[in-house]
Amino acid sequence: MVLQILLRTLLISLALVLFFSLMAGMYYKSTPLQIKTAIVDLDHSPLSRSVIHNIRASEYFDVKGETVDYLELQRMIDRGDIDVGVVIPENTYRDVLNSRNVNILAVLNGTANPIVPKMALMMLGKITMTISNQLEMKIRVEDLGAIPNDRHPRLPLLTVNERVFYSPSLSMESSMLPAFMGLAMQIVSMLIVLFMLGANFKTFSLNTPGLKSVRQLPVKMLLPPLIISLLIVGTSISVAFFTTMKLFGVPFTHEVMWNVVAIIFLFVLSMESISYFLALNIRNGAVLAGIITLIVMPAFMYSGYLVPPEQMADVPKMIGNWFPLSHYLRSLYPVFNHRQELSVAYPEMNILWKYVGLFLALSLLSILIGQIERKKILKKIKEA
Repeated sequence: MVLQILLRTLLISLALVLFFSLMAGMYYKSTPLQIKTAIVDLDHSPLSRSVIHNIRASEYFDVKGETVDYLELQRMIDRGDIDVGVVIPENTYRDVLNSRNVNILAVLNGTANPIVPKMALMMLGKITMTISNQLEMKIRVEDLGAIPNDRHPRLPLLTVNERVFYSPSLSMESSMLPAFMGLAMQIVSMLIVLFMLGANFKTFSLNTPGLKSVRQLPVKMLLPPLIISLLIVGTSISVAFFTTMKLFGVPFTHEVMWNVVAIIFLFVLSMESISYFLALNIRNGAVLAGIITLIVMPAFMYSGYLVPPEQMADVPKMIGNWFPLSHYLRSLYPVFNHRQELSVAYPEMNILWKYVGLFLALSLLSILIGQIERKKILKKIKEA
């Protein structure tokens, strides 16, 4: 009795930890810090050095380096190395000394988590506003950023203009929609194969009483559900995905479409392989529903769609990497949002293939065990 009490207490505690962590995950460190940043300094003046110093001193920016030109910034965003680039134009200091307005360019990754570029743009605006205020006060340029000031001149000497790559505005469509779709993809992918296997088991067990699990069905009744479910779910999700993108006005090309379809089918197969293995070995519907919830919800919360992975603590980030959804999103974003070749997504797609290989291998082992069990059951029935 004592052991049962301890075991139940442990299980309830683990369930509550999962529930509380899911709720906390919605708010945990929602303000991005250490945003990946690169800087192009075309002015090389005391003023530009002061701007760079203030950016580096801010907790909101993690300056990965200073690059040579604007095109290199674009390439760094293409590769996912940075989420914001800052370009300080030539003659910035000279124009400011002559009381002419200068626009510092913020190059933003419009396909990142929308919170990130928005926060970067806001903090760059605050930095330049502070420096502009101090310039108006005739503070020496070497001392800029040292004295806080809240005045807001109508025409500041330094302002920030943004340029967003791959998105016409800092909107959520191109990054949030695939994540929310991923939640539905997980559920549909897992449930369809469960229903099909369950229907086959119910039909066969009417004529063969004594079967205890799905894995004991004949092989010819086990393989078609996996294949048919993959075709149905993969096609349905692909059609729904691009129809939704069309409705929301998110642009895509035919080449991008087929690359995304390949990623979707691989993701569906990875989720179905997990569900297939569970359905072969667990008959209790309540237990299956609980396990699916334990797979779907943490995967969704810790996939990086709401809180950037860089902002997560080590444990939530590790949990997110356990599930196919995070790897699906990392495969999808370069191909769909950045219009890159499918080969760029191969490292993450290879992880999805590992999920498929592992769980299909476990399923094959389960089927072999089930066939042996079924023969024993049939033998006992004949002997009886």
